[in-house]
Formats: sequence, C-alpha cells, structure tokens
Amino acid sequence: MPLAHDLMADAPDVLRTPRLTRHSPTRGGAVLLAVVALLLGAVGSVGLAGPARSAEWIVLCTSYDPCQAAGYSHSGYKESSATSYWRQSTGHNCTNYVAYRLVQNGLPNTKPATLSGNAYNWGPSFPDRTNDDPAVGSVAWWNTSFSSTGHVAYVEKVVSADEILVSEDNWGGDFKWRKITRAGGRWPNGFIHLKDQGATVVDTDVYRPVSPTRLLDTRSGLGAPAAKVAAGTSIALQVSGRAGIPSGGVGTAVLNVTVTGPAAAGYLTSYPSGATRPGSRSVTYSTADTISELVPARLGTDGKVRLYTSAATHLVAEVVGWYPTTGHLVSVTPTRVLDTRTGLGTAQVRIPANGSVELAVAGAGVVPSTGASAVVLALSATTPSAGGWLTAYPTGSARPATAHVRYDADAAMTGVVVSRLGTGGKVTVQSTAETDLLVDVIGWFKTGADHVAVTPSRLLDTRSGLGAPTGRVAGGSTVSVPVLGRAGVPTAGVAAVSITLTPIAPTSTAAVTAYPSGTARPTPSNVTVASGRTRVNAVVVPVGADGSITVHTSAAAYLVVDVQGYLKK
Repeated sequence: MPLAHDLMADAPDVLRTPRLTRHSPTRGGAVLLAVVALLLGAVGSVGLAGPARSAEWIVLCTSYDPCQAAGYSHSGYKESSATSYWRQSTGHNCTNYVAYRLVQNGLPNTKPATLSGNAYNWGPSFPDRTNDDPAVGSVAWWNTSFSSTGHVAYVEKVVSADEILVSEDNWGGDFKWRKITRAGGRWPNGFIHLKDQGATVVDTDVYRPVSPTRLLDTRSGLGAPAAKVAAGTSIALQVSGRAGIPSGGVGTAVLNVTVTGPAAAGYLTSYPSGATRPGSRSVTYSTADTISELVPARLGTDGKVRLYTSAATHLVAEVVGWYPTTGHLVSVTPTRVLDTRTGLGTAQVRIPANGSVELAVAGAGVVPSTGASAVVLALSATTPSAGGWLTAYPTGSARPATAHVRYDADAAMTGVVVSRLGTGGKVTVQSTAETDLLVDVIGWFKTGADHVAVTPSRLLDTRSGLGAPTGRVAGGSTVSVPVLGRAGVPTAGVAAVSITLTPIAPTSTAAVTAYPSGTARPTPSNVTVASGRTRVNAVVVPVGADGSITVHTSAAAYLVVDVQGYLKK
C-alpha cells in the first residue's frame, strides 16, 4: 500500500501507525478502528476492548469523581485532560494520561525523540529503561497482545513483585484504577522507568486486622487483678506484643471495650499510657448495665493504653486490629470540641428534638484544614428528654437514616463514628430527641487513606424485611449481609467494612457478633443488649470470600446493619 506509506511518511510522529497496512480491507470494523486511531492521534487500548477479562483485571473504581470520592485520585487529570501531553490525543486516552502523570512528576512536556506511534510502541521506544520490575511511578506497558493499539498505565502502588495497582484512562472508555496480579494472565509486558517515584513493596501504614482476642477481663483476672476497677481510677492495659501485635511501632489499637456491672452510672475514658487523662468519654454506662463500644485507643510509648472509669465496674477488652505509628489513622489525645452544657463550640443550649448542630472540625485546632478526608468522633448524648439517637454526617449532604448513638430517656450514651468532612470541613450531628451533646475528636484519616468513609447506608433491617425476612432473627442463628458492590463499597479491593451493628428488642439478653462470612465465629461479641432494649456499636469486619459478612445473635432480636465505610486492600 504505497499510497498509505507516503501519507504516513508526511504525517506527524504522533500519527504514525504502520499497523494500518496490516489490516485486510475485508475486515471493515478493524480497519475503521485503526483509521479512527490514525486520524485522532496516538492512543492506547480502546475502552479496554482487547482480550483482557474481568477475572484478570480487578476494577477498584471507575470515572474521575467516583474514584476521587473512594480515595483513588485522578491527580488532577480531570481538569487537565483537554491539554495534550507529549503530543498525544487529549481526553480519555491512555498515552495522554500517562504522559500527564510523568510531566507532573518532573519530566518536560516535550515528546521524547525515541517515542513514536501508539501505546504498543512505548516499550520498544525505551529499550534500555524497560524491564520486568514494577516501581511506583513507572509505566506499565502492554504490546499488541493486549489490544491492537497496546496499552499503558501508571503504577500507583507495588504490593509485591507480583501484584500492583495502576491508574489509567482509556480511549473510548473511562478513567479507572485496577489491581493486577501476575497470576491473573494480563501482567504487563514490561515496566518503563522514566521518572519513578519509589519502589515501595508494601504500604506499611494500613490497618492490620487481627483475630478478635481478649486482652482484659477483670472478672477472671486476665490482664488485671480479678476485681472491679475502683471508681475514679485507671488501669494500664498492655497491647503491644500480644495477640500477634508487634512489640513496637503500634500507634493505635482498635479495641472493643465492654463495661459490665457498674456500681453507678458513669463513663470510661481511654488515653495513652504516660499522658494526662483528658476530659473525654469513650464509653458511657448506666448502673448495673452491660455495654460495649468500639474504641480506637492511642498507645503510649510503652505499648499500653490506660482505661479510666468514673464508677466501680468490671472491664473487658478485645483487640480487633491496629494501625502503626505512621498509619493512615492519625490518633490524637481525645479532645473535646463541642459541649452544649458550657457553650463550647456552639451556643449554650440543648439540641432540640430533630435539631442539629454544624461542627467545624477541619482547621479548628485538632484536625488540619487540608490533608484530612475523614474524622473520628466520640458522640455523647447526656440527659436526653426521651429515647432516641444521634446521627453524624458530612455537612451539606442529606441526613442518612443510620443511627450512630442510641440513647434512652435520661440516660447518657456515647458512640464512635467516622464521618467524611463536608462543606467547610464541617460535620453535622442531628438528634431525634432534645439533649445536651458532647463531641470529642479521637483522630482523623489522611487524604487517600486506606479507610474510605461513605455516606452511611442501611444494608440490613429485619424490622422491614431489608436484606432478610421480616421479623426477629432467631436466637442462635445467623444472617448473611452482602457488602461488596453496595452503598458505595467497591466490588473488589476491599479488606474490611466499618459498620454500625444495632440489635433491637431482643426477647432476652443478646450477644451479637459480626464476622467474615465463611469463617468461624469468634468468641467475643460486638454488642450485648438486655431484653427489650436497643444498643448500637461500631464494628470493623473483614469481608468474607463471598463478599459478605455474617451476623450472629444469641437471642431472638431484630437486627440492623448500616455501612459507614470500607478499608482498601
């Protein structure tokens, strides 16, 4: 085809595609596709229309805004995609996106002299810089075995020599993040090292779940003397070096703390060993009550956390996971930022029934104004006028149906919530009944952290038949709750989900436990609730192989599960 050859000889480098001459004129669809590529410029895979299969490419997110909201950044390409980088075609185009990322990393916006043609030419254009060793910032490259035009993607994370995360944009398709494994069958043909940003093999800052393990039980003498903790005193609980947790480098332990048989109404406060006890609350309890709360507990330099109780009581604590000192969760000494009793952070007036308060969190002294995606709060209702609940959500968004703290009339109650930051770095807290409100900041998550807070959404409610038959779940039985692909949780790349677990009106005292489907039920429960009562607790649950979690109840009860967020793999 000399005429085509002559035309190509006069075309700009970005348009040269000798593969056009290889298509038979009778293969109209393939020729049309190649002609479109020829006219519009150098492109990569056409909407991933090549032979890659879903089992080989695990999609973590799709499209600019949904990916950004899920913690998978597009690095500003959404706003810059109309600009050509390295003379590549603009918009959804794998080569333009990768060139943009490399320019952002410091390379000039001048097409390298050796680079020609579509994505399949990238590897041969840089033979001395292409090998099989992935690195953060390198270019994952596929030749025509992937598609007729090849493909390139940007390596975001190297989990191991055989597993990577990439971001990419696709001609005729959309922006995506994917996980790729060597065993999956579509491992890149090579990695081009033009402006690497690092060779991190494992992200060491992520949450580390452990099999729920009891570390403290003052009823039996585990971890402390076999006696109630005296009123107005604290005990030191050793966490590091136990239950498979390393002896050093642990910043925050995630504990499920149970107060049982208190001699009077009061509260419990967790704080780092060696630090001054703050005036915050981790758990609030009533006389003779049994109540459990999830407590992200910052550890002291000795690997211990102190647990203070205002009234004499037995204490039980299980560890369910931990973050390293450099982790994505930045724990702070619990700091009170709102108290309607004194006018701290708001007017000195009780929250009216169905009223709310907007709380400025980011930039208010504890959480930075930039770099934070979500905040960890302890919410306390005190002397409410009637039974009800508290709900926290990003300011500017619609109030969800979920309950974060359930309280009874004239009884104080505390609960932990992770909320995305809303308009102006604020979080809105709403109460269904009139009450005084206390809010303590426990910590915050960095932007891009492994924990992604979503708009709270209900996954299970056996009162209405949502996710299971209407009615109480029978005592000693379980219900399966699918979580992947629902309510903002991706279909893949999820290690665990954070939920609120609410047993309602059990026929007798009930112990309720959430755990990964397909695994043995752990001995410790997440929530204990007396007959006819309602309790809520936050729970972090690894996801089972089938994409579900299982909830077990020891006594017949209505069960409600609301998803609050998820932890990325």
